[in-house]
Amino acid sequence: MQSFNRPAFGNTLLPVAPDQALTSGRFHRVPVIHGTNHDEMRMFVGLSLTAFPIRTESDYRARLVDTFGPAAAAVEARYPAAHHPTPALAWAAVLTDRSLTCTTLAAGRAVATHAPDLPLYGYEFSDPDAPVLTGLPANPGFPYGAAHGFEMPFLFSSFPTERPLTDAQRALSDRMVDYWTHFAHTGNPNTPHAPLWPVLRPSSRLAQSVQSLAPGPGGIHPVDADSAHHCSFWDRLPQ
Repeated sequence: MQSFNRPAFGNTLLPVAPDQALTSGRFHRVPVIHGTNHDEMRMFVGLSLTAFPIRTESDYRARLVDTFGPAAAAVEARYPAAHHPTPALAWAAVLTDRSLTCTTLAAGRAVATHAPDLPLYGYEFSDPDAPVLTGLPANPGFPYGAAHGFEMPFLFSSFPTERPLTDAQRALSDRMVDYWTHFAHTGNPNTPHAPLWPVLRPSSRLAQSVQSLAPGPGGIHPVDADSAHHCSFWDRLPQ
């Protein structure tokens, strides 16, 4: 992820690295919605499985050692392959939490710390049966779930997918569009008769404050994404 996501900075547009800007408070005070998907890295792992398969626990352990070095054993203890349907899905969970979910929550804490009155809203798109984006390879035993970009067809109906949304998913789509549109208009996503989307507040943890977005009754509700994705573990792990 260090080479995958490294924006250029040191210029007029980005004087300093974005993470340093957030932690030092050097950012524009504007209303913010930010978030991630529950299974973000399944898309990237799914794209690579043909060339770089993860079939066994030994394959999984080798990835951990190659990536985390001396900390690999601690990561495996927190994410044992036996707790996931396949070793490949365990690997995707590790990458999702370390690379995207927990770093996004940390960015939210930085924003909230420096601008406690700023309208700031977090979400986690969590539909495990979201339509697969057109063009992704099918990997038996490796469902994409709520992978990277899989929320886009819920916000933009022209986004290509392998199948249309179900009735329940269309209802979720309508709610998400209402949230985003009202936020763009007012700086607050909340609308009458919709589940309350709580604002994020400064704290050491963003517990019970990220809006989970999933279809069906009760699918939209606040969740403690920090705990669910083991962010305290990643904060303690040596870099």
